Amino acid sequence: MDNLRALRIANEAFAAHLDGIGDDEWALATPCSEWTVRELVGHVLLGHAHLVSVLTGGQVTPGAGDTFAEWAARAERAAGLPGVAERAVRNPVVGELSGEAAVRIRWSDVYLHAWDLARARGAEFTPDQELTEAALEWLVPAGPGLSATGAFAAGTDPGAGADPFTRVLALTGRG
Repeated sequence: MDNLRALRIANEAFAAHLDGIGDDEWALATPCSEWTVRELVGHVLLGHAHLVSVLTGGQVTPGAGDTFAEWAARAERAAGLPGVAERAVRNPVVGELSGEAAVRIRWSDVYLHAWDLARARGAEFTPDQELTEAALEWLVPAGPGLSATGAFAAGTDPGAGADPFTRVLALTGRG
């Protein structure tokens, strides 16, 4: 799957669960034990800002009143710039990598956090089959090293016959 398309799908999934959050829901706990809904959304906004920064060579940060939609659009524009795939960038967790890998990490993060947001709100989450398969393509080989980054809990074994999205959750310590 094309990374720009994957980022758009992940952003749409996140936005679908972000829309309509009530005032009383911002303080809800999320599956990311250290974050409330507000902190999770802030993390996603900062992740988009970081992606825009490393792909464009500028330094940008979210400001008060910035919306997820604004940052999702900025991240998608940056991911669609010519030469992004070959560009060498620096990720604070994994170090130097290609622009293509940075975009892949970004959409995967947003996709997983869409599930986290849905869980926090008690909402249904319907995984995108194509995006889930694309996530597995890189998460399976990376799986054993994910928890070593400090950004993921230890992966678990989802058991024989687990559906693809359950495997994604297990690989990322959400199983």
